[in-house]
Amino acid sequence: MITDNKQITMYKIQSIAILATATLMLAACGNSNQKKTDGSDTATANTIERVRIEKLTNGTPGPEKKNFFLRITDEVKTDSSRIYTTKSLYNQDTVGAKFEIIDFIPAGIIDGQPSDDVGFTKGKIKITSLGTQSNNLVKALGELFQMPTSDGFTKDVVLPNVFSSNKMNVDLSKKTAYSFKLFLENKKAAPAELFFNLDTYKHGIEFSEKDPSFRAGLLSALTGK
Repeated sequence: MITDNKQITMYKIQSIAILATATLMLAACGNSNQKKTDGSDTATANTIERVRIEKLTNGTPGPEKKNFFLRITDEVKTDSSRIYTTKSLYNQDTVGAKFEIIDFIPAGIIDGQPSDDVGFTKGKIKITSLGTQSNNLVKALGELFQMPTSDGFTKDVVLPNVFSSNKMNVDLSKKTAYSFKLFLENKKAAPAELFFNLDTYKHGIEFSEKDPSFRAGLLSALTGK
C-alpha cells in the first residue's frame, strides 16, 4: 500500500511538471507570435511614419511667403537615382508627394558664379502623385494660398526645369544638404519658381516660395489644369 501511495505521489509530481512545462512553452510561443505581429514590416513602417512626419508648414493662410516641409518616409535607390516618398501633416490630413532625384546632378555654381551652361537641366527632378495624400497637398496649398481648388494632383509626371545652386555635383549617398531652384511650367502663367532643398542627413525636403505671384502657376503645374 505504501509503495502504491509513493507511485501515485510520483505520478502526480510528474504530471504537474509536464503541465507546467507545456504551459511555459505555450506562453513562450504566444510571446514570440505577438512580437512577430507587432514587428511586422507594415506595423513598423506605420509606427515610424506616425512618429516622424511633422507639420507641412508653420504658416497660416495669407499673402506672406510660405515655407513647406515634407519628411522623407521611404527611399528607393535605382541605378541612377533615388526615389523619395515624402509626407507631412496639414490640419488632420496627411499630405505628400513622390520625388525622384537623379544622382550626380552637375554643380551650377562654378568659381562662385552661376553657370547657365551646366546649371540648368530638365528631368533631373521628377514629381509624381501618391494618390489621396498628394490630392491633400494640392488642397492644403490652395487653402494656404487663399486660392481654394477642388482639383487633384495630376497623374502625369511633373518635370520642372532645375537649376543646381550647389558648388559640387550632387551625390545622394552622402549625408548632406543640396539646394536647387525649380521652374514649373504650367497652363496659366509664367513658369512658377520655387526654392527647393533636399537634406539627406535630416531626411527631409523643403520648398519655399520665391514670390507669391507664382501661386496660380504652381497650382496649375501640380494639377495639370
